[in-house]
Amino acid sequence: MTLKVTKLALTSRLIILALQMVANWLVPDHKPDVFRMPLDEYNNNNATNAQFLDKIVMGCLGGLRHWDGEYFLHIANYLYTYENTLAFYPLYPVIVRNLATACQVFNVPLSLPALTLLVAILLNLWLFCEAANYLYQLTQRIFNDAHKSWNAALVFCFNPASIFFSAAYSETLFAYSSLILMLECVRPKQQFHYMRICASLTACIMCRSNGLIALGFPIYFFARHLILTVGVKRCQTLFKMSLALLVPLSILHAFYFYIYRLYCMPSIKVNHPQQVLQLASERNYLVSGRGPDASPWCQYTLPFPYNYVQSTYWDVGFLRYYQWKQLPNFLLALPMLLFMHWHYCDYLWHLVTRSWPANAANLRELLKGQKALPFILHGAFLTMVCALFVNIQVSTRLLASASPIFYWFAADHMPKSLSQLSLRSQAGALFVWCTTYCTCGTVLFCNNFPWT
Repeated sequence: MTLKVTKLALTSRLIILALQMVANWLVPDHKPDVFRMPLDEYNNNNATNAQFLDKIVMGCLGGLRHWDGEYFLHIANYLYTYENTLAFYPLYPVIVRNLATACQVFNVPLSLPALTLLVAILLNLWLFCEAANYLYQLTQRIFNDAHKSWNAALVFCFNPASIFFSAAYSETLFAYSSLILMLECVRPKQQFHYMRICASLTACIMCRSNGLIALGFPIYFFARHLILTVGVKRCQTLFKMSLALLVPLSILHAFYFYIYRLYCMPSIKVNHPQQVLQLASERNYLVSGRGPDASPWCQYTLPFPYNYVQSTYWDVGFLRYYQWKQLPNFLLALPMLLFMHWHYCDYLWHLVTRSWPANAANLRELLKGQKALPFILHGAFLTMVCALFVNIQVSTRLLASASPIFYWFAADHMPKSLSQLSLRSQAGALFVWCTTYCTCGTVLFCNNFPWT
């Protein structure tokens, strides 16, 4: 099945790439007043073969760098030069930066901005195919249903947030890391590999802020193994699991210290490129190396910048997005939020009214029978966070990249073959939703129009 899933995933990505290329050529770009990565004048005016190849790369893939993609590519090119870039975690842009630097060693005739864009898109292309396969394996492990596993992978390949899995965003890397972590956690005790759990959890935490919630998976399944397994060496397994959890958290705090040192230590001075300073002057951006007085979060007891930056630059906070002017964004996010609320409430109601009373006296039987429970709770928590705290328009892509339960719920509505699909059924409504969001999202996003 791996080859079949890979072909499906690759086909879906090529369709998205072709659609954005055509739409980017035919539809004039919208020009909102948003962040744009500063470009080196030398790279723009370099009269060499690189200039011609840059134009090809930008012409074919330029539609995939908009909105948050500009921030990720800026970090890949210049690292954390502006305070507003601290809202974006480092794993994806640092991988892109290192791969682009490695390509430069081999004298690839592209400027760094064009090279980082190309690397970012190709990296997501490969990771998406891998993530589709891991979703298939995870679904098969949980439900042992090849039909449901295939339909889950099918919905994943054409999900409503599909454009963000091809653009220069971290969604694909996060989905890939999360699915590996989940798959490792559901393996039998004999195959429980603490190093892979540690590595995948580190990738989740260093990729996106909501990766911290993924800590719940190894904790839950570790406790489940201890309860269900007889004669296990508890001290040894507790030590291994503690290391698997503490190492990712230590790496995260090392990153926070790097940022604190960059922005808050008065002895640290940073030599920024001229184009970076020029944009900072034009847009009034705070650059690194200004000392502790420049950033209020430097004075916090725990000087973590993420919450401050999200609140200051993106107005993130409890119910702060509930304004009439945000109604279009609420309407865009409404299908995903309603779909998730409906299904996880139905699952939890069934659990409380039927499964829980039947197995209340036997915790072991309840844990054995409810393999999907931690995934439901994880998805339910993320859905509530999306509805109450974050910028509502990111709900679709956040849930599509962080939780497999959307694909599991959607797979339950799918017929055995697409020839049996009726547009008047629930599966038909799901099909219309996914294809409409895939198409409209790609066309709007690649031309710099707002999208969910």
